[in-house]
Amino acid sequence: MMEPFTRVVGQDWRERGGDVPLCRRLEVALRAAIADGRLAAGAPLPSERAIAAGLSISRITVRQALMPLVAAGLVATRPGGGSSVAKIESAQRNEDHPPEPARRRSVLRSHADDLAEKGEAVETRLVDRLTGPPSAPEAMTLGLGPGERVLRLYRLHCVGDRPRILELTTLPAAAIDAELAIVSPASALAEAGLPSTRGVERFRAVALGAVEAGLLELPEGTPAMRVERVSYTAGGRAVEISRAFCRGDGYEVVAELSGD
Repeated sequence: MMEPFTRVVGQDWRERGGDVPLCRRLEVALRAAIADGRLAAGAPLPSERAIAAGLSISRITVRQALMPLVAAGLVATRPGGGSSVAKIESAQRNEDHPPEPARRRSVLRSHADDLAEKGEAVETRLVDRLTGPPSAPEAMTLGLGPGERVLRLYRLHCVGDRPRILELTTLPAAAIDAELAIVSPASALAEAGLPSTRGVERFRAVALGAVEAGLLELPEGTPAMRVERVSYTAGGRAVEISRAFCRGDGYEVVAELSGD
């Protein structure tokens, strides 16, 4: 049973991505299989144990590969019923199918929007703009092939001349209006026919390095929040990578939780 599944993810999936963790390589291989129809909507997936045994990897690696796909709405899970490729209608919001309870959900918006919502006047400054080949992790996440390039934007979101957030945004360069992306990456993606509708964020406490600290006008080693976000289209394609360093004295996260 697992031989066909191995063919679905590709015999060479382990070799793709250089030093990228194995779970991320499997995640990207599964995304590609879902995107091009090798894993059809509604198709059941083998159990984590079966996938791990068939691919000679650990169940933890399989679980770490599947979690972002579940969060992105590409894979559906049922308690005691295994996993399957999500159907298109189940991956979209529908009033007849409300979101599952007890999960943190928030609106996909920019860091500048988060600051502006608090009534603060936000100024976004461009620090640098570069176009070039993607790193191995970027190519894996965005599904880019050889020769494709990315646009990197380094921007500061400031309030009252005080830098609050340093953000590095990486976008596929093809068809992206760089000037529009400086103002709004989301608008540039929408203009290119790649509107982002959902995202996955990871929060991590870090000590600022010399470059990040200097741009945020803080001493090197100052604690800060690092927010990593990958944004996806409704079809599940990853189109934006954002890495933001947020001052601890000017950034907070508020989430509404429900146990109903």
